[in-house]
Amino acid sequence: MAEPSTRPDPAPVLDLLNAFRSSQALFAAVNLRLFECLAAAGDSKQLTVPELADAVRNRRGEGDGDGDGKGVSVDGLDRLCRACTALGLLDSPAPGCFALTPVAATYLVSSSPVSLTGYCTHSQQVVWPLFAELPAAVASGSNVWQRAFGQGGADVFARIYSTPPDVLRFMRGMHSFASLSAQAVVTAFDLSFASTLLDLGGATGAIAAAACEVYPGLASAVVVDLPHVVAAAEAHFAPPADGPCGGGRLRWLAADFFGEREKLPQQVDLIVLSRILHDWDPPRCEVLLELSYSLLRPGGAVLVAEMLLQPDRLGPRAAVLQDLNMLCQTHGRERSAEEYAAMLAAAGFECAEGRRTGSYLDAVLARKPLPTAAS
Repeated sequence: MAEPSTRPDPAPVLDLLNAFRSSQALFAAVNLRLFECLAAAGDSKQLTVPELADAVRNRRGEGDGDGDGKGVSVDGLDRLCRACTALGLLDSPAPGCFALTPVAATYLVSSSPVSLTGYCTHSQQVVWPLFAELPAAVASGSNVWQRAFGQGGADVFARIYSTPPDVLRFMRGMHSFASLSAQAVVTAFDLSFASTLLDLGGATGAIAAAACEVYPGLASAVVVDLPHVVAAAEAHFAPPADGPCGGGRLRWLAADFFGEREKLPQQVDLIVLSRILHDWDPPRCEVLLELSYSLLRPGGAVLVAEMLLQPDRLGPRAAVLQDLNMLCQTHGRERSAEEYAAMLAAAGFECAEGRRTGSYLDAVLARKPLPTAAS
């Protein structure tokens, strides 16, 4: 055994050993609505632990049935608040008092336009149990819905969208991630050539809305998704009618693009596939890219928004961990720009180029060739 002075620093291993505790502290605080209570604390925006315990108890009993009727331990809440302070999610302006940090106020309060609370809940209730079965996913090379929930994973989204609250929770989480990256994605390339856009599986329309805001020449952006997803999107995520997306520029279309292609607009300038291809295996991706190719006008383009692996597929860290997430949850995987370029070329596209955006999602653009002169 190496002498203590020559041993490598154990900090990387210890950090990983303890990382789950940070995640669970975050999930518990979101579940208890701790951040919501502090956001509603009035002008002072701070509460003592007993005041916060009362606020949490009252708020958990509001309307959606998640109150357990057992109250909230002041001691337990004090421990959680101190942990959240150490994690940078709360401030403690005075002993025994706590307030939101700007980060928590921006991303952990549900009323924020970029709130991540929906995805926190989704991660706690769905992703965490799936990741607990990661050894089985690695051993089998497939998702672990059956092991984690007793339900098969043939149709992953049937499980995620099983009830209206599940639909809305998942959509809120995905909307937050999309909103954080949307402007960077639509400006990674100059898309001013497009007057018509079709977003396949675009859910809340965050990418399409960003394109409308950035490109005034974009006359029509149509977001296609399943009927119950479209209903939730129109009810909860439609931008103001008097804003950049108004006047009919952004609208939703209810359709299963795998099985109802006849409902989809034809000869469009730009098709968006945002976090779609990573859900599926190669045969299903081939179907999606063939569909995209058929819907585009000659010279039109497809914009793929995904987390891009490095060419050696050893990073970035967030992307390789997301790749494990896809193994546990879906039939798909994360890919490099080179892998997407090969898939696009096989579908008939040309000039595929990947660009890192510096945000959560990166971008790949490829063109449908113009017709060649008749021989």
